[in-house]
Amino acid sequence: MKRVLLIHFGQLGDSVMALPAALALRAHYGEAELTVLAARGGHEIFRMAGFEDVWVADRARWKARRTAALPEIAGLVVKVRRRHFDLSVDLHSFHETNLLAWVGGVRKRVAMLRPTRSLPRLITHPPPADDPDARLVERYCRVLEPLGITVNDLTPRLFPTAGVAEFVAWAGGEAVLGICPGAGNAGRRWPADRFADLVRGWRAPVAVFAGPEEDEAMLAHFAGIPEVRIWRGLAIAQLAAALARCRVVVTNATGPSHVAAAVGASVLTLGEIPAFDPVAVAPGRVVAVRAERVVEDITIERVSEALVGLWT
Repeated sequence: MKRVLLIHFGQLGDSVMALPAALALRAHYGEAELTVLAARGGHEIFRMAGFEDVWVADRARWKARRTAALPEIAGLVVKVRRRHFDLSVDLHSFHETNLLAWVGGVRKRVAMLRPTRSLPRLITHPPPADDPDARLVERYCRVLEPLGITVNDLTPRLFPTAGVAEFVAWAGGEAVLGICPGAGNAGRRWPADRFADLVRGWRAPVAVFAGPEEDEAMLAHFAGIPEVRIWRGLAIAQLAAALARCRVVVTNATGPSHVAAAVGASVLTLGEIPAFDPVAVAPGRVVAVRAERVVEDITIERVSEALVGLWT
């Protein structure tokens, strides 16, 4: 293999969970040129993990503006064809990514066999059938089985190097409690007022990380709490560096929970199903508070008890 294309169109947390498989693939084909084609946002995770040749696809914008996306997609197909890849590994597997590898002229094509998202006839070396109930990190690793690759280390790790001098100065050497109250999926959001009640009176700096999902109405609940500072507009690499400096991060089941775990923070995740729990870098560093039906069912008393346990 001279040129290998790794395709991953998953979201931020999915990209973190894909790292063990991606690193094993890179190690197996150490002499080959490895290119990563990743969805916007997730591409920063691969760059942080040391992948140098990373292409970016804005899949969310393509879905929102299909007509305008056609020239970009055509250009990507041409780009793939010109590189003459010997192998493509499609970890997350969508119809469009399976098609891209085929139309792009890749001879050997491996991809996850998702029941409703894949096109099996376009996969030349199919892995075992996907198990949607298995841990996501294990599902990604099984995609590599047709290549004879066994992944021994299933722990995603990130080592951020971005500068966050302002964050460090604000913390002043104290232990920081991180809060990530947003989530792209509204059904995964624990009510923002409960996050605010959780940290009110907390005797340490509290960093509330605001991304695209945290609007003004959500952040208004934290107004007037002396311990809280809201951090907006951090690039993903900066967010990772800031999360690495938090003693505990309380978060909905969303991308930052996986980033926080991968940089070594203790993580309290709310409402996630076990298969998508963040993977801790050390035992006991990830605690999940489960919802019986919906995330709003989780009481502040349960979260507070779990937080104190992790903090101490």
